[in-house]
Amino acid sequence: MFFAKSFIAAAALCLGLSLQAHAHAAIAPALGVKGTPVRNDVQRPSKNSECGNVNIAQNIDTSTAVQAAANGTFAATIINFNGGVDGSRQVTALIDPTGTGKSFVSADVLQNGDKNPSGTGSQQLVIQLPSGTKCSGGASKDKCLASFTTAGGFGNCVVVQQSSGSGSGNDAQASTASSAAVPSAASSTAPAASASASAKSKGNKGKSKEQIEEEILKELQELEKELSQNVSQRDLRPLISRVTRFFGRAQEFA
Repeated sequence: MFFAKSFIAAAALCLGLSLQAHAHAAIAPALGVKGTPVRNDVQRPSKNSECGNVNIAQNIDTSTAVQAAANGTFAATIINFNGGVDGSRQVTALIDPTGTGKSFVSADVLQNGDKNPSGTGSQQLVIQLPSGTKCSGGASKDKCLASFTTAGGFGNCVVVQQSSGSGSGNDAQASTASSAAVPSAASSTAPAASASASAKSKGNKGKSKEQIEEEILKELQELEKELSQNVSQRDLRPLISRVTRFFGRAQEFA
């Protein structure tokens, strides 16, 4: 079997797409998520499923809510896990005053994020509740659902709580909105280790072409299996290092 360079290129593309599938952006505090959201918490909002796969009824009362200001504005924080439009921090917003996920209407985004960020990070979003909105969801009967969708097609829902004194005036300014209590997101990945060159030489030394080819194919299968499952959100650096070493060996062999 001949391990062609074209196969290596195809494998690189597949692995790259697999890693990308676990990226994108999330809006905090996210419905159904405790603490700051990570890659696996990102949803794909769609018509009739504006909160993605999250069970709204089970999570609206246990999720952290942002507070609507007296003028009807509220703030949330968007965190992106990769750059480009795929990790866009620009959003559109919908509001469901019933908190059931069945009555969404458009809402104005007064302060938006970058559509095509060069890297990872976070930005504050400020949204205006539609005029006349009265949140009535949840056990407390004062919660709305906000559904966010990024320019890349990703996002999630956020619970918004409306106090007795808050309204939904249309003359609100972004500076008066309350800030969402979410820590700024740090870059979630680090550059792959630069020592892969010595590792790849050591891995191939003294082995036949067939042995190296078999090992490379086995490594590729293991990486694909790991990527097909949910990539650990604790730290991607070990996996990125493995991918780097794999392609170092494959390119040397080819």
